[in-house]
This record gives sequence, C-alpha cells and structure tokens, in this order.
Amino acid sequence: MEELKKFKRKIKINVRFSDLDAMQHVNNATYLSYLEEARLDYFNELFNRDKSNLDFEAVVGRIEINYHYPIVLGDDVEILTRVSKIGTKSVDVDHLIGIKKGNEWIKSASAFTKLVFY
Repeated sequence: MEELKKFKRKIKINVRFSDLDAMQHVNNATYLSYLEEARLDYFNELFNRDKSNLDFEAVVGRIEINYHYPIVLGDDVEILTRVSKIGTKSVDVDHLIGIKKGNEWIKSASAFTKLVFY
C-alpha cells in the first residue's frame, strides 16, 4: 500500500474488552483514545521525551475520522502517524489505523487532527 510509505511512526495497540461496543467491535469513540495515544507517542519521539524542547502549547481544534473496516478483540492494531502541515497557528496530524492479518495490512480508519496553538 503506497499510502503507508508516507508515515514514519507506528505504534501497536492492544484492544481491550472494554473498547468494544454491543456489536463486539471497537466503539467509534474509542478511536479517539487510540489517536491520542499515537499522537502523544509521535510528539514524545519527535522531541525525545524532553518537554523542555516544546516552546508551544496546543489543543485539539478538530478531529475527523473516516471508518473503513471494523476492529475486533484479538486484532493486531497499528496506528501510523505523521505531521502533514505546520502553520503559524496550527499543526495538521494524519493517522492511519490498520489491522495486520498475516502479510496483509487492512485500513480500518483514516483520521485527521488539527492542533491549534495558544
């Protein structure tokens, strides 16, 4: 998948039973927690876990998630993260959430987060 090559940072997520909804797949709201975990990992790695390198503070101004394929308990979940745009008042962060099934990578969701500086 050519799209995956644009992303340099990847984390693995363990799906918990509490992440599931009545249909036995990961609840849509849980994806927000997964994205937060991936975003924090990305920026911790970027700034070498040294918060003194951060000369800005930001809040989430917008999140958009497109769901493509359900995640269920036992799936090997990976989240890929990258910064797609740095502006003077915001940073755009892109995510892909996928499932590894053997040698296949199935896109479960794609997401966009805009972090707004204050």
